Amino acid sequence: MKTAIEQLHKEWNAGRFAPLYLFYGQDDYQIDLACAALVDKAVEPGSEDFNFDQLYGGESDGAAIVNIAASYPMMAERRVLLVKNLHQLAAAGIELVARYAKNPLPSTCLILTAAKIDARRSVWQQLIQSCSAVEFKPLYDNQVPEWLQRRISQSGLTITTEAIRLLQGLTGSSLRQLDSEIEKIRINLGERKEIGVEDVERVVGSSRQFSVFELCDAVGQHRIGAGLAILDHMLTQGEQPTGILAMLARHFLILAKLHSMRGRRLPEESLAKALKIQPFFLRNYSAQAGAFTGAQLSTALGHLLEADAQLKSSYQKPALVLELLLFKLRYAL
Repeated sequence: MKTAIEQLHKEWNAGRFAPLYLFYGQDDYQIDLACAALVDKAVEPGSEDFNFDQLYGGESDGAAIVNIAASYPMMAERRVLLVKNLHQLAAAGIELVARYAKNPLPSTCLILTAAKIDARRSVWQQLIQSCSAVEFKPLYDNQVPEWLQRRISQSGLTITTEAIRLLQGLTGSSLRQLDSEIEKIRINLGERKEIGVEDVERVVGSSRQFSVFELCDAVGQHRIGAGLAILDHMLTQGEQPTGILAMLARHFLILAKLHSMRGRRLPEESLAKALKIQPFFLRNYSAQAGAFTGAQLSTALGHLLEADAQLKSSYQKPALVLELLLFKLRYAL
């Protein structure tokens, strides 16, 4: 049944664990946090090698999941099994897990995560009823300040209202990015416990410079004006033109490879591994790859190769070569 995550944290801190958990929804970062907190509390220190397993729905099957879940722990009170992306498991496998959920082994803590579920299907309804289930929805912008306040309090710190506004304004509403910036600020606080506006300005403001990844995204999303502005800023900051071009080439090579692999229906983990990228970035690449045809990506790679030759041998200024490249990429795609 649906449960509030705050209530679950209280139970975990008290050493109480349910045999089944289901964390689902579109906010993968909050799901990751919940899983990490639960595993940290539920797995007995020193027993990880024997009593903790992690599987992925896209690379496993229902029988393997149920077999591990139905196994007794070794020299410990509890076995913990984390199954990520249950929605990628075959329908028959999900049915097997749902049948196990009707009578779970009390000594196993089975943690299931899913990005997408069809609540109209009886199998998912049954899992929600059988598990301690929490749905994680992306936060609206006006909900982020409260999340920031709570997250910072968990670190034993406080933050002023003005600092929260500035932090969100500089970083945006990505919880993953906000958490990263909070950690940087915490390290730079020293012995102090309150985060003020000056701390945010010093740590976040000074490091909030455009990166080559933002340039790649702007080009890949056809935002030529933003791309030119980011390029100008990067060159002003001393970024090497050859380095910028190399990263642009890598970005479009990933898009081309991903486009060619679309029909193979590989699990996200396998795709990310094949492309040599972190799984977290896969959705962004997939969205861009889906907007192009194979011919357009081939043309883009040709323009990149031409720009590489011009940078190495042409009399043209490197900035002009890159600016012309952005226009060619924009209008060729």
